[in-house]
Amino acid sequence: MSISRTIQADRNQIVTTLKETDSEFISLSDNFTLDKVLQCTKGTGKQRMKEILAALVAMQCVEKYKIMLNWALNNGVTPTEAKEIVYQAAPTVGLGKVFEFSQVTNDILIERNIS
Repeated sequence: MSISRTIQADRNQIVTTLKETDSEFISLSDNFTLDKVLQCTKGTGKQRMKEILAALVAMQCVEKYKIMLNWALNNGVTPTEAKEIVYQAAPTVGLGKVFEFSQVTNDILIERNIS
């Protein structure tokens, strides 16, 4: 399965060891998450990306969150919005479960030279 044109430009941003060992699965996952899901929503792509980030925090999917946060930041989600998603999840998900996502968010913003 090939990756759709919609996400090819952002493909280099998606970092995972599964690209090497399970490229078919990663293509399927990327096409679904970064293309099909966004096509099937009534909200803007940016709004849907924020919803996906919040859902990943709630489900404790740290590795996928890292991937999606980079993609979201490349596609209109601001650093402030990304941090706010994590902050707002704390009362619902629990501070202990959100702590790692706060650190991951900060690490990614530092890597991007965003203060």
